[in-house]
Amino acid sequence: MSKITLATVADAAGVSPAAASLALRGKSGVSTDTRHRIITTAKDLGYEMRAPVGRAATIGLLVKTHADDNGTTNAFYGPVISGITDACRTRGIDVRLAAMPVDEHFDPIEIPTLVSEPTTDGIIVLGAYLTERSADLLAGQPMVLVDGYSERADEFLSIVTDNVGGMRTATEHLIDAGHRRIALVGTTPGAFPSIRERRTGYIDAMAAAGLDPLFVDGYHDDDPQLRSDVAAAVRSDRSITAIACANDTSALACADEIQNAGLRVPGDVSVVGFDDIDAAGRVRPALTTVAVDKPAMGRIAVSMLRHRIDHPNDPAVVIAQRTHLVVRKSTRTVRASTAATT
Repeated sequence: MSKITLATVADAAGVSPAAASLALRGKSGVSTDTRHRIITTAKDLGYEMRAPVGRAATIGLLVKTHADDNGTTNAFYGPVISGITDACRTRGIDVRLAAMPVDEHFDPIEIPTLVSEPTTDGIIVLGAYLTERSADLLAGQPMVLVDGYSERADEFLSIVTDNVGGMRTATEHLIDAGHRRIALVGTTPGAFPSIRERRTGYIDAMAAAGLDPLFVDGYHDDDPQLRSDVAAAVRSDRSITAIACANDTSALACADEIQNAGLRVPGDVSVVGFDDIDAAGRVRPALTTVAVDKPAMGRIAVSMLRHRIDHPNDPAVVIAQRTHLVVRKSTRTVRASTAATT
């Protein structure tokens, strides 16, 4: 006999999985008659009813994946996951990891079965963007989004990076160093929300300094097309003396391509990244970047989830974690005349 899951109960009761979850957890959001029907159906099917949770015993950790992912650990989310698992270990919480396929907009296209398991007390979702559709599939479960966003922002707890402030600081660093022609690399107007926020920070800093923005749009990764576009831009327009990149992955790739094109970093072009992944401090020249305390994001997410489990009706909050600039060797000060005429 196949295992009776939350989805089985929901289908038999003629309700959504979210409604079934709310009813079986004793939460508001369903009518008395509907709640009674769901509970009766669950008992009739032999569904394993979960006892009230005094503490989080097991959490599901959902990590976004794309169809073309090669199985390597994401340089940003790896340390976040370490923070989550460390915090859970000290609290006696079991963590179950599951890959969650997402589309090109980072919207989940498949929800792992552990979400509906009766032994799962809550979930942490890394790096996804929840539309109304996917939010419905996950609703009813205590949940925290890490570097994640939702069309129903008032429903889910989340912890994100201060992307606007971080990129503003990075751009101001270049401006203060005398650069006037600064390109933003690896964003698009329709990118993932965190990347769009970094674009906003750059625009704000350039506008405050009375400088015109310059965009080399593209995907925020080691993308061959972005590499090529950046190299072409700095070769054809030697007034560009600095680039601010959407993240460290794109910054490292573009710095490499710039040097392959016969230009020097930072002698000809200064480069700034964002995230401070491990590789940023190991390359030569070491990358100036905006640091994000990624393990702390994970630890905070666990605390937020515990709070959501214990206080399910408290309002949703968004925590924006502060960043700080780490100045290394990939940026330099230029003379005003050089920045203006090179």
